[in-house]
Amino acid sequence: MATRQRNETFLDRPGLVNSLTWISIGEPAPQGSKNLFRGYLVEANKRLPAWRETLINDIMKAAQGRSFTGGVIIQLVFRFPRIKAHYNSKGTLKPKAPVYKTTKPDLDKLCRAVLDSVTLAGVIRDDALCHTIEAQKLYCNDGDHPGVTGTIIDLGL
Repeated sequence: MATRQRNETFLDRPGLVNSLTWISIGEPAPQGSKNLFRGYLVEANKRLPAWRETLINDIMKAAQGRSFTGGVIIQLVFRFPRIKAHYNSKGTLKPKAPVYKTTKPDLDKLCRAVLDSVTLAGVIRDDALCHTIEAQKLYCNDGDHPGVTGTIIDLGL
C-alpha cells in the first residue's frame, strides 16, 4: 500500500533542554460533555475512561518521576484509522485519499483529554501552565497505529 506524505516536523525542536515525549496507542477519545447520572457528573463518552487510563500510564512511564513546574508547550499528533473509502478495490490507498483528518472528533476535545491526563499523571500541576498547544489530526499511514504522540517542552519559566 502507498504511503501519503504529511508534515510532522513541528515535533522536531533541536536543542531542547528539558522535554518529554510519549506515544499512546489506541483510538483517541475526546473529552467533552458530561451527563448527570444518579446525582453525579459522568463523562458522556464511554470510551474516555479507558483512553485516559492509557494516556496516564504511558505519560507516567515516559516521565519516570519527572515533572514540570513552570510554563510548557504541548505538541500532539493524533492518528486515526483510515476508512474503507480511502482504498480502491485492490486494497491500495487512493491517490486522492486525505492525509489530514478534518472530521469529528473535535481537536480541542482531544487536546482536553490529553491535558487532563498529563495533570492526573502528575507531570504538570495544572493544565493552565500550558502556554502553547500545537496539535493535528492525521490518518494512519501503513504501519502506523492509531493513537497520539505527545511532547511536553519546558519553557524554563
